[in-house]
Amino acid sequence: MTKKNYTQFSSDIDFSGYDHIVIGSGIGGLTAATWLAKAGKKIAILERHYVPGGFTHSFKRKQGFQWDVGVHYMGNLNKKGALLGMFNFITNRKLKWEFMGEVYDVVHIGNKKYEFRAGRDNFKKQLIQYFPEERQAINSYLELIDKANKRGALFFLEKVFEPWLSKSLGRIIRKRYSKYCHRTTWDVLNEITDNKLLIAVLCGQCGNYGLSPKHSSFGAHAMVVSHFMDGGYYPIGGASQISNTVIDVLNDLGSKVFINADVQEIITKNNRVVGIKVQNNIIPCKNVISNVGVHNTFNHLLSNKAKQHCKFHIRGVKPSTGHICLYIGLNKSSSTLDLPKHNVWYYANENTDEIIEKSSLSEAPKNFAYISFPSAKDPDWDNKNSNKATIQAISVGHYNWFSDFENQPWMKREAAYKKLKSDFEKSMLERLYSLFPQLKGCVIETEVSTPLSTKHFSNYKHGEIYGLEHTPNRFKLPFLRPKTKIKGLKLVGQDITLVGVSGAMISGILCATTILKMQSRHLFKDLKNFQNH
Repeated sequence: MTKKNYTQFSSDIDFSGYDHIVIGSGIGGLTAATWLAKAGKKIAILERHYVPGGFTHSFKRKQGFQWDVGVHYMGNLNKKGALLGMFNFITNRKLKWEFMGEVYDVVHIGNKKYEFRAGRDNFKKQLIQYFPEERQAINSYLELIDKANKRGALFFLEKVFEPWLSKSLGRIIRKRYSKYCHRTTWDVLNEITDNKLLIAVLCGQCGNYGLSPKHSSFGAHAMVVSHFMDGGYYPIGGASQISNTVIDVLNDLGSKVFINADVQEIITKNNRVVGIKVQNNIIPCKNVISNVGVHNTFNHLLSNKAKQHCKFHIRGVKPSTGHICLYIGLNKSSSTLDLPKHNVWYYANENTDEIIEKSSLSEAPKNFAYISFPSAKDPDWDNKNSNKATIQAISVGHYNWFSDFENQPWMKREAAYKKLKSDFEKSMLERLYSLFPQLKGCVIETEVSTPLSTKHFSNYKHGEIYGLEHTPNRFKLPFLRPKTKIKGLKLVGQDITLVGVSGAMISGILCATTILKMQSRHLFKDLKNFQNH
């Protein structure tokens, strides 16, 4: 594994030779930086954490266990997939992937189990076997997914249009997509079937975008479901290999990542960027790319005057959900314990909205759990960690459950907070043992993260993991695009496009395209060379 391919920030460092400064080292910022670096630009990436990578980084504990904080699997990485070409392009083919197998997700609704099989035809065939009387509804569902995604691809491409084109052609594109993205998943599915169990199964992956059917945009649902339909893949060596390999490429191109660099302000004058403030040090610069979310960018890094000039007004769109995660280390290998590569989604019943909306801290794991087995997915794990295995078990975690402790220091919060974490751990282990009884007696390491943990490391103010919530109203916000009204300020990240690593990557490409304009043609030609292994 690559080590120390980043630099400690210091006020003595001369940043005058950098063409662009990226705030935040998540995959959106890293992607934009790599595209710009390959076009001959010199980029500095500033990361407030002591480890780069955003939600693609991993962490270790003393007994040798390693867990990912955000990436559990990726889709669209088959040989002909465009996303594979993007990864190959930004990592120079250094990043390798492991296919998770024929089954990539298993949804439990009460005591019933539903497998999601790789490949559209396999997916459809399996669903029809479960619901033979719903054949027409299933066919209609898949057709709607295709139509929504066709319109959605143009919707996101439109984000690089210049204002004059956005007002004309862009308006048509947005209107055509609105019939999908401006409606909830429940409203769309309820028109094709009244089978609540089928709807619950079709929405079994809703945790991937953080909202239940009656609140999520069908446009977001369609893209996420389609993303995984050809199967799941896991980065060999763990999720941290994603950022590590990209940073290696950036270093080779003369760009750098700086850690412990907490940006406090984007300084503007006459509606243009003139510098940034980092740990009370002023760094003059003309071009900044913010990868820290629109809430942080507009509400915390820009002055009120600059915010008003950008016409940043969020109406009816809140931060996305938080989560609680139990990280588990076991004293036997994945093969010995017969751990699956696929992910498990558990719901106590078919009332998905009620489970998510009315969840309480004490009841959360009893009603909903997402369980991932990273050591089973990674063929490199056993080479470095014999007779050990890891699991991540996640449930709903609302910020207000823990807000009484938000001003207390990390790792030093009072006993009442620790008690909440301990109770969650006990409840989640009970859920885990009910699904995998062979794990009893094998757990030797545990750790619990809450939305306060997410806030501490990511600086998302409500511990959210998906930026802005993926409601229909999100798709009506005009400023969610790379170019802002502040000259020299660009935006990347999942807020600009869609949830997850792939959404953030695409935002990085859109941002780089906005900056490079016609020069991007050469990069897209190079990208085609990376489409296949």
